[in-house]
Amino acid sequence: MVIGNNDNARFVAYGVVDEYKRDDFPADFVFGSGTSAYQVEGAALEDGRTFSIWDTFSHSGHYNGANGDVACDGYHKYKEDILLIADTGLEAFRFSISWSRLIPNGRGPVNLKGLQYYNDFIDRLISHGIQPHITLHHNDLPQILEDEYGGWISRKAVRDYIAYADVCFREFGDRVLHWTTFNEANVFAYVGYDLGFMPPGRCSYPFGINCTKGDSTSEPYIVAHHLLLAHASTVRLYQKKYKAMQHGFVGINIFAYWYEPNTNTIEDVTATERAHEFYVGWFLNPLVNGDYPEIMKKNAGNRIPNFTKLESKRIKGSFDFFGINHYSTIYIKDNPSTLEMEIRDFIADVAVTAIFNGTEIPPTQYDVTPMGLQKLLNYLKEKYGNPPIYIHENGQVQPRNGTLIDTPRVDYLHAYIGALLDALRNGSNTMGYFVWSFLDLFELLGGYKIGYGLYYVDLNDKELTRYPKLSAHWYADFLKGKNMSRIFQNMRNSIHLLFVYLLMVIGNNDNEQFVAYGVVDEFKRDDFPADFVFGSGTSAYQVEGAALEDGRTFSIWDTFSHSGHYNGANGDVACDGYHKYKEDILLIADTGLEAFRFSISWSRLIPNGRGPVNLKGLQYYNDFIDRLISHGIQPHITLHHSDLPQILEDEYGGWISRKAVRDYIAYADVCFREFGDRVLHWTTFNEANVFAYVGYDWGLMPPGRCSYPFGINCTKGDSTSEPYIVAHHLLLAHASTVRLYRKKYEAMQHGFVGINIFAYWYEPYTNTIEDVTATERAHEFYVGWFLNPLVNGDYPEIMKKNAGNRIPNFTKLESKRIKGSFDFFGINHYSTLYIKDNPSTLEMEIRDFIADVAATAICESFDVTPMGLQKLLNYLKEKYGNPPIYIHENGQVQPRNGTLIDTPRVDYLHAYIGALLDALRNGSNTMGYFVWSFLDLFELLGGYKIGYGLYYVDLNDKELTRYPKLSAHCHGSGHSLSMVWVIVHVMGQVMIWVMGQVMIRVMGQVKGRLMVLVMDRGHGFGHGSDHSSKRRNEKKHT
Repeated sequence: MVIGNNDNARFVAYGVVDEYKRDDFPADFVFGSGTSAYQVEGAALEDGRTFSIWDTFSHSGHYNGANGDVACDGYHKYKEDILLIADTGLEAFRFSISWSRLIPNGRGPVNLKGLQYYNDFIDRLISHGIQPHITLHHNDLPQILEDEYGGWISRKAVRDYIAYADVCFREFGDRVLHWTTFNEANVFAYVGYDLGFMPPGRCSYPFGINCTKGDSTSEPYIVAHHLLLAHASTVRLYQKKYKAMQHGFVGINIFAYWYEPNTNTIEDVTATERAHEFYVGWFLNPLVNGDYPEIMKKNAGNRIPNFTKLESKRIKGSFDFFGINHYSTIYIKDNPSTLEMEIRDFIADVAVTAIFNGTEIPPTQYDVTPMGLQKLLNYLKEKYGNPPIYIHENGQVQPRNGTLIDTPRVDYLHAYIGALLDALRNGSNTMGYFVWSFLDLFELLGGYKIGYGLYYVDLNDKELTRYPKLSAHWYADFLKGKNMSRIFQNMRNSIHLLFVYLLMVIGNNDNEQFVAYGVVDEFKRDDFPADFVFGSGTSAYQVEGAALEDGRTFSIWDTFSHSGHYNGANGDVACDGYHKYKEDILLIADTGLEAFRFSISWSRLIPNGRGPVNLKGLQYYNDFIDRLISHGIQPHITLHHSDLPQILEDEYGGWISRKAVRDYIAYADVCFREFGDRVLHWTTFNEANVFAYVGYDWGLMPPGRCSYPFGINCTKGDSTSEPYIVAHHLLLAHASTVRLYRKKYEAMQHGFVGINIFAYWYEPYTNTIEDVTATERAHEFYVGWFLNPLVNGDYPEIMKKNAGNRIPNFTKLESKRIKGSFDFFGINHYSTLYIKDNPSTLEMEIRDFIADVAATAICESFDVTPMGLQKLLNYLKEKYGNPPIYIHENGQVQPRNGTLIDTPRVDYLHAYIGALLDALRNGSNTMGYFVWSFLDLFELLGGYKIGYGLYYVDLNDKELTRYPKLSAHCHGSGHSLSMVWVIVHVMGQVMIWVMGQVMIRVMGQVKGRLMVLVMDRGHGFGHGSDHSSKRRNEKKHT
């Protein structure tokens, strides 16, 4: 794939330098990496250390029970870590001092144990020729000062900070030349004191989440003011007292995205500059020019403090360098409506909407946009007089227990270092670059669930052993002067890392990656009932493409994507499944799937929403079904997957009108008539609950209806009532469709009709009666909303109570017809959420569906929590009389252009299928399991930026070639799934492939000078054994 398609996005340096070596950078330019005290040290109350505000924040439950009490145990393992730092070839190392370890009371006596630790740390770095770069404050003010006077909201903190800095300069300054006063000063101020997402977690309603103290409208500005005063006074102290002897440099660090306008309109362009002023200029403008940006003073008014003339004079020029933490680019859209709010916070004052990955939801992995770093450095050069810059943090986030072969991180670093070289050549005064982070740490916004490290730390090993990732080898090779052509380096290092990975698996079977989380760890297909089916799936809009071909018309999802919700991406082509379905069905068969779930595009089959059937669409679906059956694969069809014909949305508002019920029944009738002689399993609606509240309350999915202040970028809709109305109509349409099938088709076709909902498992955040009650309320709102009417004939009582007259009533006849109108329930399940009671939302004058639930969901991405699936299936068994269940979707999300060796997905599937087996043994009436998804598709909430697929689709190849991932091999294996065996078995195939590609690459470079090298792109991973193909062909269609 790499060699045959060099324009693949992962392997092109995004318009910047693609090949370089260490000698291309100035001799005095430094490359390093870093950590911070609370994130790495541990020993939280050892040798005299006291709690910092970050200790308190983590112990308050913000990381779901995780904290930095042990972290990576750097306090005890620092000698070993420094040997790794030296072995990696780092020229500099950035770390922070724990104020509460050095001066436990915040002021006064120095802790000799802490002093000894940092002295030895510094000495050992220097003995290896490594520059120490020290940060004095990394979100960890001593808690004792927070308790005494409120910490940084008080000017008293300035005085205590200066005294602390004085101790550091005095004790360490004879060996340390590079000092940073504050890490991410801007983020500390607005995230810690407006949003409340980081220490000290201060905020106020309605701006922050779970606010118990603080004032989001003013405290971010007050804190930033005090940080600037403390910084300037510290620089002044150093210059007066230490500079002449120590010859060091003092700077400050900020976090900086690069901001691009979402469109070229004057409004978005102006809003983008406003974002730069608020997030970057907030600190840099006073330091360069002596005052805050004018737009900040205008929008914040008297909530932003003023500098006295003397303060302005002392702040101006009080820096030797700026530290920049940069990760990615975001797009800015003007949002002037926030300036009309009666009470505003910092975010509202900016008056912009940030667009990540085409959505307003931050991504799970950073986009690789190295041009953003070039533009940022050029902006700092032009705007602030080309100050000295250190890139203090730059790196790629990935799930913590991911593969050691972290090619997305290698590609990211390669691209950004190339962009940095371009910026230097364009005159940027950048002095150094530090990868974040050296180890996988306790992360600020993800605890132990994510990692940026060059080295993986095994938290399940009592020794907390460190393992190098591919990125560590890559960075070490670069620092050793090797030419960094990515393609060859990645292949060469992959061979080495596969061996390392294999040894770690075999030698450490208690590693969390390879334990099935308390459920069945080893199983095979024969452990499941003979009539249980395993499959995978796609949906029409996400895979087919051919958006306006052969008579198809737009659906609401087409319109939604073309409205800019995916930053320009859409499903017009998608995976081109409309043209490549024959090839895909061969892959489906080759993978060994017993069933395949897909959806009908209503607007392809009946382009006008009602009336004539499109013969081209009919032909396509007939052939699709016939080919599945010819391979012994059960077709499972979904009739509506978020894609109502747009023509019906335009005519009467779609599902907010009861007219949609009538048109849907007629459409279902066509499907039963045309396909029902071969199709036994029908699902009326996919994720009916999510479609109702995300599409009509939040506006984050088709049709994107919502109302202020509940949704995002709302232009039409009513979040207070439409989710309930739409759900009501979906239930009526579903029940009427089931009634139609039973009356007209069941006797001849013998099929089954069900409905699908999305269901997390909900656990109480604490064991308090409030959280336990809130958790059951969440189950009733999100699951019972549909299942209770279908089993018992009416909505849950708590829903009717909280929603009042906004939730429609069923007539007696409707209730009678809805009750029991199902043959099965389809469940889409991914992870577990923790529920915290939030009764304050019930006091709101105007409420939406989410406010009616009156609960806060604590989410940590897609945690691997297979016990949640067991508990969910048991809940459905006990609560709803053990109905037949199909797990219609279950899978692990990863960045789209990640490695084909998707071990996190393999581990996820292994754990959840093991949990499913336990549930079956406990009496669950579950009938089948479908991995989401078969291919990397156009995803509902991430477009092409993320993927769940067993197969990778190369969007940069005009053929849209499919490549099997490790998960495809594992899911298709009929062997006993002991994880160690699977990894050993498949890694052997992968290594043969990788070495073969290396040889092709080397030979191609030699022969390329003499002839054109023609390569057969069909080679690579095999297509399964003859034995397995024969076994599949012998299966009979049920």
